[in-house]
Amino acid sequence: MATMILILLLLFCTLVGYVHGGGFTIRCWEQLNGKKNLLQDGTCQNINNQHDGWHTFTNDDWVYYPEQAVNISMSEAVVHIVMAGGCCAPNRLKPAGRIYQDYGENYREDGTKIVGIADAPLIQTIAVEGAYMRHLTDDHAMNLTLLASVNMADKQAVLYGAAFDRAGLITYKYMDAERRFLGNHSTGVLRNSVAVPDVTLPRHTRYIEISIYGSRTNPLCFTYIYAGLYVDRKQATITRICSKLTSTLQYTALGNFILIPACFAVMAWTMSTFEFPPPVRFLCRQPTPLMTLCVFMMMGSFIFSQAWNLINSQSVIFDEWLPRAVKIIELFISFFLYAVYFYPVFLCYSASYRSRVANILGVYVVLVLFSLRVVIDLPSYVVTYARDVQYLVFNVVAAVPAILAYAAVLGFFIVRSFTFRSCDTCRILSLEVADTEEQYVRRLFMPHNFKIARTIKPTLWRRVWLLISRQQKLKRQGIFRMTTVRWLFGINEFVRIPLAVKVALTLLIYCLAQLIPILLTQMVGVGGVVPMRICAWSPYLAQFQYHPDPMHFAAKSFMLMQIAAYFATVGAGGFCMIYAFGILRRATKDLLRLRRGDYGIFKGKKDNDIDIDDAIRFLGVCVGFGFTGTMYFMVEVALIGTGIAMLIQLDHVRDFLLHRVGYGTFFASFFVALVVQMIQKRITGILFLKDGSRFSLQNRAPFLHYWYFMMLTSMTRALTSYIIRTLKLALRYPLFSLRVDRNAETWSVRRGDGGFVGYCGMLLAEHEYNNPVLLVFIECLLPHIHPKRPFRYCNVHDPMKQQDDSVYGSEKTTLVLSSRDAKAIRARTRWFLAYTLIHNPMIRKCRKHVLKAVVDKYNS
Repeated sequence: MATMILILLLLFCTLVGYVHGGGFTIRCWEQLNGKKNLLQDGTCQNINNQHDGWHTFTNDDWVYYPEQAVNISMSEAVVHIVMAGGCCAPNRLKPAGRIYQDYGENYREDGTKIVGIADAPLIQTIAVEGAYMRHLTDDHAMNLTLLASVNMADKQAVLYGAAFDRAGLITYKYMDAERRFLGNHSTGVLRNSVAVPDVTLPRHTRYIEISIYGSRTNPLCFTYIYAGLYVDRKQATITRICSKLTSTLQYTALGNFILIPACFAVMAWTMSTFEFPPPVRFLCRQPTPLMTLCVFMMMGSFIFSQAWNLINSQSVIFDEWLPRAVKIIELFISFFLYAVYFYPVFLCYSASYRSRVANILGVYVVLVLFSLRVVIDLPSYVVTYARDVQYLVFNVVAAVPAILAYAAVLGFFIVRSFTFRSCDTCRILSLEVADTEEQYVRRLFMPHNFKIARTIKPTLWRRVWLLISRQQKLKRQGIFRMTTVRWLFGINEFVRIPLAVKVALTLLIYCLAQLIPILLTQMVGVGGVVPMRICAWSPYLAQFQYHPDPMHFAAKSFMLMQIAAYFATVGAGGFCMIYAFGILRRATKDLLRLRRGDYGIFKGKKDNDIDIDDAIRFLGVCVGFGFTGTMYFMVEVALIGTGIAMLIQLDHVRDFLLHRVGYGTFFASFFVALVVQMIQKRITGILFLKDGSRFSLQNRAPFLHYWYFMMLTSMTRALTSYIIRTLKLALRYPLFSLRVDRNAETWSVRRGDGGFVGYCGMLLAEHEYNNPVLLVFIECLLPHIHPKRPFRYCNVHDPMKQQDDSVYGSEKTTLVLSSRDAKAIRARTRWFLAYTLIHNPMIRKCRKHVLKAVVDKYNS
């Protein structure tokens, strides 16, 4: 046992030697990220042999120490451990002057041993290349990072370590394009450490001369040295300017929350023709113009950034406002403040058909919010994403929908500012909706052919397949026709999708489209999680291969993990976006059930305890559940891809699983039980079931004996099927839970699901306020309601102007709201509805109570 423990310790030391002694992590990171080392000959094996490489004052100031191995024998096992060498350091045998000397007088106080740094540097000059890098260098935002890995020089260095510290010193000499001196910098003495601090390059630096000094007796022996330039985002001028503009625009947007409502309040107080507008009419039947969805998409750009920053524990734009004590509720306050930001936009849009001033104010508010969005995102695109063109393109493409939304809303307000007409007819036409509810009510009075046979609607995937096959049969049928879209998504043409569902789905799809490139960049981008973890674990995991090669293992693993990352982000994310559209079919189906009086989806049915407060939370929970569920589903797919990649790479682990699990009792019993079950089902159908029946028996007496012997045989499969059932649930439940219209819980705990309760509240609110029967009945009463003020008309819709034009023979076309046949159909439908409601027992009962109360009041 002790021998085995010692062998494991030696193996661990070997792996540590791969990581720290050989500089593998640095070289792996350099190769996987594709970032070229600015230093020539990072391993220092060609000193004074390359023109642009390392050189010294004399040829043998620095030498390369070869690898030295220590052999440890235990019975028949021989373990080879690389303990020293394979690195370059100052020549111990050559005398040289010293630039630093410490005789260890303070050893008792601070533990510093004897150190002597030789005046024999290792020198190389690197250049700042590229217009982008030079521009940021002149902006004083370019940092030079130096990463080095060290090892013991030889066996003697181990002995010298008892009295001497390993130490080094690095100096930088900065020069301009004409190699004129600009300045220098020194790291100071580095004792027993290679953590070289980053330095900021002076302005106009084009060349940096790096000089490395080291101790000779017990040197810092460098196995690999890496130099790279990266941008310090906080020091960039564009970041500092955008930070100041962000604070200014934040306060401006917050001031608009007070300014715009105050302007509308004054207008409503002074103008009898103007009413204070509501932000969004979620409870009213209304059209869903594109501008409403564009405004919510504008809001979605802020919501996604806030959600992503909070997930990653990054700073948000409200950090300057919120004190430390309020950080706990920062999540709630931040989303509330976004509602505050966009409140003026919705007010201006609601009032855009009532006042020209509202459109002018809308232009101003949209410009403020667009400027705020630009100054927040600009440093990321210029500094962070610009390091890799591929991911820069991904993020720019992802930002296109938000840019188009801002442009559309801004263009709408600008056009309305010039074309606004104070006309009630124009305002009514802008809010006019299709007579969907009236067509629904008309269908209620149509005779129906009742069928006993049940029709099972095809699933979404079946509809996609039928759509493809139909397109192959029919020559170029319009795939994007509205009837085809309704058939594909299960939408009923006589059921209006609620505005809250459309808005929530728009926000969710936009946020998911933003999540895909961001998560892909974080996983496999420059400095991402995947290359860092692969480089950290490859030396250890490569030992499970037949022929261990850590660098080859890292390169192949990174390729496999890139495939897994694309499947997890683009594949799983795209699938979740398509799956999210299923809420349209589910909402249509549930609304039809409600209008038929079926309350089966609610706990307690019609006596449920859901109220309007649950409906308020629908939009938030729909977007939140969908965003969080999609992200978890992506991570789950990425973990599955990681497991598959490791099974491909790790030969010994794969063989172990195949021998212990694949060829063992688990899968063997599963397949044997499956085959036995198939044979058993066939025997049961042939010997004991009557033809064309599923439960009618023949040969009843033998069947009871057959039942007795065969009833326990399925237990073998059940023991293994439980694991498969659990795995299926682990894979399906995250996907199933990202939609709030679905619930897999039992009735006893379903009330605790905030997402499903919000969805139920939305359905009940929609059924309460937008019931087709109620709306059509109200339309019957509208002509009998007298307006509070006379209508205003523009030149196009002025009836007096139209009458004059008809007198003088004008050929101008007038707007025809409906034809004679349409009016007749509408009148017939409303008459049938009124007649039916009058004779409805519940309504007659209510009318009796009302009439009785009126009579009692009159008699009293």
